[in-house]
Parts: sequence; C-alpha cells; structure tokens
Amino acid sequence: MPRPLTKRGHRLVFSNGIIGLAIASTFLVVVFRADVHRLIPLYAIGVFTSFTLSQAGMAKRHLRLREPGWRHGLLINGLGAITTALVTVVIAITKFAHGAWAVMVFVPVMVWLLVRMNHQYTREYAELDAGVEPFDPTPIQHPTVVVLVDELDRKAVHALQYARTIRSRAIRAVHVDVDPANAARLREAWERRGFDVPLDLVPARQDPTETLLGYVGGLSLSSDVSLIVPGPTQMGRIERLRRGRTGAHLARELAPNPRVRVTLVRDHPAPGGPDRGELRALPRANHHVVVLVDDADRATLRAVRYALSLGAEDVVAVHAAADPDAQEGLIDRWMELRVPVALDLVECWDRDVARTVERYVVELMGARSEVTVVLPRRDFPHLRQRVLHDRTSRGIARALGRYDHVDVAVVPYFIGAPSEVAKANAAPPEAATAHRAR
Repeated sequence: MPRPLTKRGHRLVFSNGIIGLAIASTFLVVVFRADVHRLIPLYAIGVFTSFTLSQAGMAKRHLRLREPGWRHGLLINGLGAITTALVTVVIAITKFAHGAWAVMVFVPVMVWLLVRMNHQYTREYAELDAGVEPFDPTPIQHPTVVVLVDELDRKAVHALQYARTIRSRAIRAVHVDVDPANAARLREAWERRGFDVPLDLVPARQDPTETLLGYVGGLSLSSDVSLIVPGPTQMGRIERLRRGRTGAHLARELAPNPRVRVTLVRDHPAPGGPDRGELRALPRANHHVVVLVDDADRATLRAVRYALSLGAEDVVAVHAAADPDAQEGLIDRWMELRVPVALDLVECWDRDVARTVERYVVELMGARSEVTVVLPRRDFPHLRQRVLHDRTSRGIARALGRYDHVDVAVVPYFIGAPSEVAKANAAPPEAATAHRAR
C-alpha cells in the first residue's frame, strides 16, 4: 500500500486509510444515489472475488508444502475456490449493468497500480540500502560559508550570526548586483555596520541564479561551500509564491555539485515587534546538533556527515521509537555501519514523531545555545513519486519553527534522479537544504 496509508495515528489506527475510505464511500453513495440495490453488486462481487483468491491461495499452499492431511485441506479449499469462483462469474454476468462493471474495471487497474508502486518502493530501497559501506572515517573539513545578501535587514544579520556560529574555513557575503543603486546603498550600510565579513558584489547576468551558481561553483573548486539564504519565518501567499522556494530551487540547481550545500535561514521577529532592538551578528556560545534517524541508509549517512561538518560541541543521533521491531534492527545496523555518532532512542508513546522531537529539542535549549536539527529527506524528481511518501519532515519543521535559535536543516537525497545528481549523491560532502528557525 502507499506509505501514507500505512501510517498509524496516535490512536494506533491507520488514520489516513480511514480518511481515504470515508472519501471513497462518500463518492460511491453520491454516484449511486444511495441506492442499496445498486450498491450490493459492488459488495458481492468484491467479497466473492476475495473468497476465490484466498481459497485458491490455500489450495496452492497445500500442493506446495504437502503437510500431513494436505489432501483433506486441498479438497476443502479447492472446492471452496471453485464454488466462490462460479458465484463470482454469475454475479458478474447478471449484475454487470447494475454496477458490477465498476468493480471488474477498478480492481484490475488497482492491482496493476499497486504492483507498479511496489516495484517503485523496491527500487528506492535498493538505491538507499543495498551495498551501503561502513561510515567513512576520513576527517571532515569545515566548509567555506557564503551568505546571500539581498538587503541589510534582520534576516541578513541572523544569517550572519548563524554563519559565525558554525565552524568554517572562511565566511563571505555575496550580493547579486541587479540594481547598481541598491548595491551602492548596501555597500555603504555594510561598511557603516563594520562587519568583518567581506561583501562581494557580483554583476548579474541575464539570470541572477546563474550568476550565483557560477560564483559558488568557483569557490567549490578549492573547498566545500555552504550557501546560506536568509528568509522570513512567516510569509504571505504572494511573498511565498515570489521567493518561498528560493532555497529548494538553489539546492536542486546545485545538486550536481557534490561540494556545495544550501541552507535557508529563517528569522523570527524580535520580542515586542519586528524592528525592536538591534541584532548583532555575534556567534552563539554553545551549538548542539541533533540528527533525526528513521533508518540507517545512504540518506542518513549523508545527514550525519553534514552534521559533523558543522563543528558543534556535540552531535547526537535521535530515533523516535514508535515501532519496537524497527528499533532493534536499527541498533544492529547502526553498529554494523560504525557510525561515529551516539544513537539515542526516544520512546514515542503517542506515535506523534513531531511532538516527540519537539520535547527532546526543548530540553537542549538554553539562553546562549544554538540547536540544529538535521533531517535526512528523500527527494524525488517526479510528483507521482512524492505523493507515495508521507510529510513527517515538514511536520517536524513546523513544530520547531516557533522556537528561537533552533535550526531545522533538511539534507536531501535525490532518489531516481538524473545521472549528474546520482553522482552528487555518491560523493561527500552533501548538498543540503536547511530551514532556519530563530
């Protein structure tokens, strides 16, 4: 079944599946005008088809295993399969025009779709898990940090503060010069604030994004690069359409470059109003990094390498333990891959992963602490692939978005992507998209 339908809610039921059944039932009631006599053929042919398949499956099992008494069981199940098959054929013929045709068309199509979907999940699992090597112990170098500056406002200063909090080889600020007058004002304000970070004004070509990609690509020849993109915590719909996907767009454009990551830094208004007080770009005293782990695969290992490159005082991996069987396998796999980060299992009693992670992070927060939550996310090139997976990472980002000095970094692993992106997946360090909650 699709992954969103297999997710259990905090009441231990398949919540999304129940909602889907409710919508489908409502659709049938409306289409058949709540006529019981027209709905019964749908039920009957579906039930007897299930009986036929189950009885035939048991008969095949008897023939394959030949356990003691198998002939007796084969007689019963074989007779049941033949009888229910005859009933199914009779219903299909006599009630075809009364609604049975819908099941006869819908069921084969659904089986075909489910088989194709299962093959898709198998390919994704093989790409993520098959042949995973133990964690590479090669020392991870700190990157060059580039802060994208559009104007000198709170968002830009918050981005500078985060850039100075993480460990880096060097910090640079870059402004794509689309308007020379605006660039001159930015340069004057930058010098007036006395930042010790150099500001580079890059003349824009026809496409400002191409200009930025060329600038960052040149820096990545000598070291790894973390591109930080400032952004507000809350945006209106028009603003979201205009610039809300900047970080994700840049991450996809830079995905072929294995030495570049993109970080979207979101800013919270100051207490008492958005312009209250002057923020200083001073680094935070303590920096904690939490890597959220769902499974020990290539995407998780990329997220761990990204977390270690931030140079925090401590890095810990956390698994919200909602399934006891899964957590045992995860522990064994974690030790097998020799990941150099401690794995902490947190009980998720209500199966609400976002709430469990939120409680864990709140305990790490402090007056002068910075907490970065690193989320490995599997990204897909097509919409039909994305709808087959849940949106847990987005729920976690929303839950942590209201806390000051808490960062949610989403490290994407592009599954089934073009060959150039596949090469980027295979090479550390990783391209990452991060959401910053200040």
